[in-house]
Amino acid sequence: MNEKEIINGCQRGDTQAMKALYEKYYSLMLGICMRYAGNVFEAEDFVQEGFVAIFKDIRSFSNRGSFEGWLRRVMINNTLMILRKLKKDRMVDKWEENNINLATPEEDENAEMSFETQIYNADFTKEELIETMQLLPEGYRNILNLYVIDRYKHSEIAKLLGISAGTSKSQLSRARSLIKKYLYQKALEKSKQTEMSEQT
Repeated sequence: MNEKEIINGCQRGDTQAMKALYEKYYSLMLGICMRYAGNVFEAEDFVQEGFVAIFKDIRSFSNRGSFEGWLRRVMINNTLMILRKLKKDRMVDKWEENNINLATPEEDENAEMSFETQIYNADFTKEELIETMQLLPEGYRNILNLYVIDRYKHSEIAKLLGISAGTSKSQLSRARSLIKKYLYQKALEKSKQTEMSEQT
């Protein structure tokens, strides 16, 4: 079945078309949900709930524009709705950054390279980047995902999360700063592991 046949079939309630859509887009949707979830099990739940929403709303797709883009929007919106229901979508102003004890180049006497160079040289895998994003408080993680990866505007993020556009901008700045610290810490750990393996 091609994409058009899948869409038309799903709009008619054809179970074979629904199965085909699920199998075709499951991995992509799981990848999206992994960025918003705290772990893989939560992400899998988000995907299942997201597909329920997709099949429920698919008749509203007008066959104009990107179908994949429409699927992404439904999945992201549904995931954010679940997080709000679970009361997990805590905003960043409640997060105590002072409790985060991470090294930075200014604090680490052994750091000979710059912040960005150390991170770049670590050559992170996609999985490592996702794991690092999952360490962020959910408010940070949601805004970073929406703006940087999913290309939402601050006005759109504000509407989705019930905050002001200014708050979205300030929290994005804090999110970027914090994830750099996480990545720098991970880069240091990878560097030490490489040195130990070379010595043995």
